[in-house]
Amino acid sequence: MPAFEDFEGQSAHIAQLRSDFERGAFVHAYLFAGPAGTGKRSVARLCAMTALCRGEKKPCGVCGPCRRVLAGTHPDVHTVVPEREKKKIGVDVLRAAIEEVGTRSFEDGVKVMLFPDAEQMTEAAQNCLLKTLEEPPAGTVFFLMTDQPGALLPTIVSRCRVIRFHPLSQEQAEARLRALGLSAQDASRRARMAEGCVGQALAIDEEQLALRRTLTADVFSVHSMADVPAVVNRYKEDRDRQTLVMDVLECAVRDILIAQSGAAPLEGAGYAPEAEAYARAVPMEGGLALSGQVTQARKMLGSNVAFASALETVLLKVSEEYAKWRW
Repeated sequence: MPAFEDFEGQSAHIAQLRSDFERGAFVHAYLFAGPAGTGKRSVARLCAMTALCRGEKKPCGVCGPCRRVLAGTHPDVHTVVPEREKKKIGVDVLRAAIEEVGTRSFEDGVKVMLFPDAEQMTEAAQNCLLKTLEEPPAGTVFFLMTDQPGALLPTIVSRCRVIRFHPLSQEQAEARLRALGLSAQDASRRARMAEGCVGQALAIDEEQLALRRTLTADVFSVHSMADVPAVVNRYKEDRDRQTLVMDVLECAVRDILIAQSGAAPLEGAGYAPEAEAYARAVPMEGGLALSGQVTQARKMLGSNVAFASALETVLLKVSEEYAKWRW
């Protein structure tokens, strides 16, 4: 079971949050804001466990309420999620959830409402929630979690205690992942890929790790314009992975820049030898130019330019750099 201590690096307010819930001195609404994978959901669940725990040391993790919160079956803990088809939290969904917490607690304790994707609330749903936050039901605590706090109405934010979560440093993330049972090499690769967001690091699957190597082998094997079409053709038809391809490429270029600056070597991070050769042979000015082209490719995709065209611009930049630096 995770503990509050595991998340103290993510937010400076975790110790105070823990103390408030242990003493029953918590407020009625919290907004946990920060990148995905920084522990917002885990900390909200720990708070719920602490508020409902019947053990001497809270949260004990072994009493009935703690076990039910961990299992997601506690009748007084309600999770509000987007509708599957609309992918939004509409006003009808919210009204039903609020009506549910307005009834008496099943276990004569606190009632908890969790919003893991608070930014998915429609404006109508947010206005509905706002009325509830202005006059909250007794014994109810709301946890709004989001990586897009700007998507929430300022009036919603103003009625919550805001707790900001941040990624861990590379070293902290690696240590946390090793504590969770990962090998040192795997922890290092995942921490770098997820930029210190432990939750994201744990969600990385073997397909992503394999793509990290094969994609960088393909990209940094481009030595001339003639090599570009074959690489583009290899990835353009796999529509399900196109976003992932660009994510992995962006991560690789970022790590190459770190290696070029001398801060951390690329070796051992799971990339292909071709990428490692690029990082050793090309100075930072080349890496910055490539990074700029990847950013431009992202913008192209955002403007509905075909994936093949966006990837092609990156590969052409690689071929230009090979003509300059030869790796």
